[in-house]
Amino acid sequence: MNCSLRQLRGFLAVAEHASFTKAAAQLHLTQAGLSAMVREFEQNIGSRLFERSTRAVLLTEAGRTLLPVAQRMVDELGGALRQLAAASTPRARVLRVGVTPLIASSILPQVLRACSVAQPDWRVEVADMDRSLIQQGVEDGSLDAGFGAFFQKAAGLRRRSLFPAELVLAQSAEHAAKSRRAPLSWQRLDPGSLIVLPASNPIQQLIDRHVPRLPDSAASPPRRVYSHLETILAMVEAGLGQAVVPSFAALTGARWRVHLRALAPRVALDYAIVTRSGRRDSAGLTAFVDSLRIAAQADGS
Repeated sequence: MNCSLRQLRGFLAVAEHASFTKAAAQLHLTQAGLSAMVREFEQNIGSRLFERSTRAVLLTEAGRTLLPVAQRMVDELGGALRQLAAASTPRARVLRVGVTPLIASSILPQVLRACSVAQPDWRVEVADMDRSLIQQGVEDGSLDAGFGAFFQKAAGLRRRSLFPAELVLAQSAEHAAKSRRAPLSWQRLDPGSLIVLPASNPIQQLIDRHVPRLPDSAASPPRRVYSHLETILAMVEAGLGQAVVPSFAALTGARWRVHLRALAPRVALDYAIVTRSGRRDSAGLTAFVDSLRIAAQADGS
C-alpha cells in the first residue's frame, strides 16, 4: 500500500469537517484537487473511505477503522520531522562571562553590540559581580571566562593579561586644577586624604604597600572605606578626598568628573581574563575578548 503524508492529512481534514469544501479551505487546496487526492488514496488502499452525498460526507466502516491509525501516523511523523528540522537548524550558543561592575557599567554595552555583529550565533550572558566571585564562578564551571584584576593563582585556572594598567591617583576636577600634571611621587601622597577599598581587597593591599605610613606618633584618622570603585570615584568627584585606583577607571569616560594623575614609580596592575586550564577559547569568547580590547583602547585605557 502506497500513501503519502499529504494524503493522510487530506483524509483527516475531510473526516474532521465532514466536508470537502471546508477541508480544502483548511489545506489551501481546491475542492477538485482534494477530491482527486482522496480518490487516489482510496484506490491505493483498495477501500472507500467516505460516503458522499449532496448533504453530507460520512466515514465508511473502513474510514472509521483507518481514522485513529492515520491520526497517530500523522502525529508521529510530524513530530519526527520537526525534530529533524530543529536538529539541522543552528542553535544560538551561549557564552557565560563574569565582569567587574566598573567595566560592566562602562564599555560592556558596546562590547556586546560588537560581539553580536562578529558572532551572531552566540548569545553572551553577563554576570556583573565582585572579582572574587568571578574567579569562583570560573573554578566551579558556572562561568566560561572571567574578567578583572586577578592576583591569586588557582590550580586549574589560566590567567592572561588583556591590556596593561597601573595604579593612578584620582582627584576631583577642582583639586586637579591646583596640582601639577607631572607624575606624583608615592612618598608625597597624604594617606589621611585617601578614600580606600576594604583592607581585604587585593587591589587595596597592593596600594597599601606603596602608600607612605603615618608616623607612629600621628593620630590616624578614620579611613573612608567603600567596597566598589564606582562609589569611590563618585566620592572623589564630590571633593571628599583622593583615591588610588587602577588606570582602567578611565574607561568610565565622562561619567565622573575626575582627573587621573600618574604615580611614580609606576605600579603595574593588568586587566586580565581567567579561564579553565586546557580549554580552548570558543569563537564567541575570542570575539568577546577582541571587542573588549578594542573598546578599552578606544576609551583610553
